[in-house]
Amino acid sequence: MNGILILLLLVLTAVFPAIIVFFWFRVKKSPVTLPWFLASLAAGIISLFAAAMIQNSFFQSGTESWNGIGAVFFGIFVRIALVEEASRFLILIPLLNIFNRRLSVPGVASAAGAAVGLVVGLGFAALENASYGTADINITMLRAFTAAPLHGACGIRVGAAVSAAERRPVKALGFFISAVLIHGAYNLLIVSPAFPAALAIPTAYIALFASLSFIKHSVGDDETSINSKLLGP
Repeated sequence: MNGILILLLLVLTAVFPAIIVFFWFRVKKSPVTLPWFLASLAAGIISLFAAAMIQNSFFQSGTESWNGIGAVFFGIFVRIALVEEASRFLILIPLLNIFNRRLSVPGVASAAGAAVGLVVGLGFAALENASYGTADINITMLRAFTAAPLHGACGIRVGAAVSAAERRPVKALGFFISAVLIHGAYNLLIVSPAFPAALAIPTAYIALFASLSFIKHSVGDDETSINSKLLGP
């Protein structure tokens, strides 16, 4: 396949999920308006740059430097998954603080955090998709169709973690760790010859659909009735 066509396909697969989510928010009358949606996408892109800087500054890059099982797991779950989810967490803190102060419906912070986290994840995935290149066309195409659901799922969980951190820190830590584990498992399926890379496809989509419930259900028991207003029935 022509390199330009591959790049175009990568761009389209990066943008299309974000468009779908935006119209879903509009149908459900989410308070995540277009300016906030675009700001969240931009925050996701910033988190990618931040993660890349940390990875390149403090860790060896490239799977060729991962010798041994321990090094492989460290590279996948710490250098990639933990660093990227931590960068997402840090960028979501100021974003959600501002967003929650502007919400017209009180008490929806938990669901709002998950919703904004989803968009931040899509912004991260969009730029990551466009930067894959074509060194390994099979892996490139696999990531093109799975990166958005994977990062969307992890973004939802990290957003929920940020929202829950002050009142329910243990629960927030559980949300964050689950995002790291999902992210790491996805990457392990792609890079390890011990697993069929195609398993990354159901992993990404199952993680996404399992995480979408975070947008509809509250992190705190006292918010259940109010959170239904965020995205409707």
